[in-house]
Amino acid sequence: MTGPLHLPMGLMWNMPVPVACSLAVAAEGIAATCGQCPLDDAGQVQSPGDAQQQAVLIARMGQGVLAHLPGFEPALLTVYHDCADPAEVLEPLAAAFPGAALAPVPLPHFYYPGMRIEVDLYAIAASPRTTRHSAGPASLTLVEGGPLILCHLSGPDMASCLPLLSHIDESRLLMAQWFASDAPPSHIPDPDARVIPPRPGVTAVLTLASTPVCATTTPGGAILRQAGRFAWMSASGTSADLALAAHQAMDALALDRMPHLTPLKATTHYAGGPGPEDLHGNLAVRHARFPRPGPGSTGVPVTALAQATLAIDMLGVIDSPAASA
Repeated sequence: MTGPLHLPMGLMWNMPVPVACSLAVAAEGIAATCGQCPLDDAGQVQSPGDAQQQAVLIARMGQGVLAHLPGFEPALLTVYHDCADPAEVLEPLAAAFPGAALAPVPLPHFYYPGMRIEVDLYAIAASPRTTRHSAGPASLTLVEGGPLILCHLSGPDMASCLPLLSHIDESRLLMAQWFASDAPPSHIPDPDARVIPPRPGVTAVLTLASTPVCATTTPGGAILRQAGRFAWMSASGTSADLALAAHQAMDALALDRMPHLTPLKATTHYAGGPGPEDLHGNLAVRHARFPRPGPGSTGVPVTALAQATLAIDMLGVIDSPAASA
């Protein structure tokens, strides 16, 4: 593969509104999907209300994506769900992707009636090597083998998770998504974007680079972290109007002023309701400002964010080595 590979939306399913994202993007030995949803080619929810069957459908979708990415193997799945017991959705995914780490993230609700699950799939162009650490009830899984180390940290509370952070070299922390009521004392590059989960527990999806990370800002003032050809940006909006909050975050990311960056994956968490209006309103703003072809994109409603109403983080690749200087 000589450059980024974009799989088009509509290849296996579709959204009910126009989007400017890709089904998946692969570059530099890593691939990321958009949020895989249990929708059909017309954007209608399949098996409404049946979380386990929707997980089976999404497992097939993920396998279909990988069939279009020869040489890539599943490494980590972020599993957004609204189930009281996550095993309901994790079991079909574990059976389909036995070598991948699963990071369940509870949501208060989704945005289409009857939808119970959405999954981000990360894959690497190598065989994943998994290491697991535990400290009492908390656990940490590291997936190596690719250009980045993908990590999943979980536990019943922050105190139980803290000893495991010693296994994560903070100088190489490229990106982080935290779902926790309490703030961790370290390893959180964007405190404003911490998601407040709907029930007790801690989940974090952390990504380590192979070299130390350089922390600066984008031309619009958003967080920018770089290591080699990989970059991660994070920005938030505080307006109660989610479309305006999306404009605030996209202004800070300033993608149009970073022509040497190819976005691979954009993740948006927003404090919104259970209907489609909040999603569609902020999605239209975000996708109108993505470069073409767009990144894999995920947007999900959350209970609250630490200091924002909407937060976007984006993993990308620097196209020109000179641009990373």
